Amino acid sequence: MGQQGFRVLKTVVAQRFIEGIDAFVDRVGRAASWLILAVVATLFLQIPMREFVRYGHREVNDIGQIIHATVFMIGVGYAMRWDTHVRVDIFRQRMGPRARAAIEIAGILLFLTPWLVIVTRSSIPIVLNSWAELEQFADTYTPGYFLLKTQLLSFSLLVALQALANVLRNLMTLLQRPSA
Repeated sequence: MGQQGFRVLKTVVAQRFIEGIDAFVDRVGRAASWLILAVVATLFLQIPMREFVRYGHREVNDIGQIIHATVFMIGVGYAMRWDTHVRVDIFRQRMGPRARAAIEIAGILLFLTPWLVIVTRSSIPIVLNSWAELEQFADTYTPGYFLLKTQLLSFSLLVALQALANVLRNLMTLLQRPSA
């Protein structure tokens, strides 16, 4: 295999790796989107539980918080996947693909990665302690607060995976030879 063939093989492998990450984040995001129905149901159930049954509205609220946190934390990686997250596009829209790629890589490496490292390193002991105690909600003693804290790590994992895919995709853009 010549040098050109090896270069093509590396590109194909990198592209498949990127597509795999994108597909994983996409599947997780689409699955989590169904949890929005559960959030709506728990919010809807709170009023009748409080007014008519006079029981459970706080517990239902706690469950709704866990589900909402799951949707939100997974949604961040999913938004990154589809490039629908908030960004300042005033200058970006006027740039070419290579300049956009360079800025995207710089942003991920200089801002997102250090922040993700801090979030992940800070979250690990919090999540482990919460799981060790099977932590409950402080006000209601509803079990499952440890699940809420676990979303910190699912957030970090999905965002880190999608950031990796975005860096690789943008590197491929930068490494392509400009067309004549």
